[in-house]
Amino acid sequence: MKVLLRLAILACALTSPLRAEEAAKPAPWPMPGMDFFLPHIPPPPKSGSPADQADLDYTLAIQADASPDQIRRAVIVALYFDVFSYSEVLGPKFNPIAYPQTAAFFKRLEVTVNTTKNQLKDHFARPRPVDAHKGLVKALVPYESGYSYPSGHAARAWLYALVLGELDPADRLAFLRQAALVGYFRVLGGMHYQSDIIASRTLSEMLFTQLQADLDFTRALAELKAAEWATPPAVDTAK
Repeated sequence: MKVLLRLAILACALTSPLRAEEAAKPAPWPMPGMDFFLPHIPPPPKSGSPADQADLDYTLAIQADASPDQIRRAVIVALYFDVFSYSEVLGPKFNPIAYPQTAAFFKRLEVTVNTTKNQLKDHFARPRPVDAHKGLVKALVPYESGYSYPSGHAARAWLYALVLGELDPADRLAFLRQAALVGYFRVLGGMHYQSDIIASRTLSEMLFTQLQADLDFTRALAELKAAEWATPPAVDTAK
């Protein structure tokens, strides 16, 4: 009996960090179900179709000409992308220490987009380029398991850019340009096709429209703007 009790205590000790992490994860803003998104996000190209071949050709073309700096940036995107990656637009003052409420707000946004994105990935079940075309497409970034369509990194990047544009309208196009680069680096890394990136942008635009109609989101966004974005960080940053 004592042995069983010790095993139970050990099991709780091993699982408690995971449970704490789940408990700390913010609740997503509510989104419609798949029936809302699927009519607007078409299935990925069928394997072996001309559209699928076009996807493959594009990936191989940009991988063939990838510079060491591009590969380095693709790895950084793969491993470390979050809202503070937009410090490339806003400057080093834009960081989680200086903007803690922004960090929390975009963490909830991350959970929101990932919830719908994961449902779509499971629905379409498209293999990643490096899995579908072994020996042709190279993994230029650390390999990630899971499906390809749509891209989670690209969906988060585009949605973050749209929301940042509400907080700092003067830099809206710069945010979108940075988000477009995230999509490019996901293809260059071999983890996604170009059509995955296009679907991700469509998903992000739809999520953004839904969020703008959510009173809890718009209230939280207004509070964040008043608290940390009355003077956007780029104002004091030499560009």
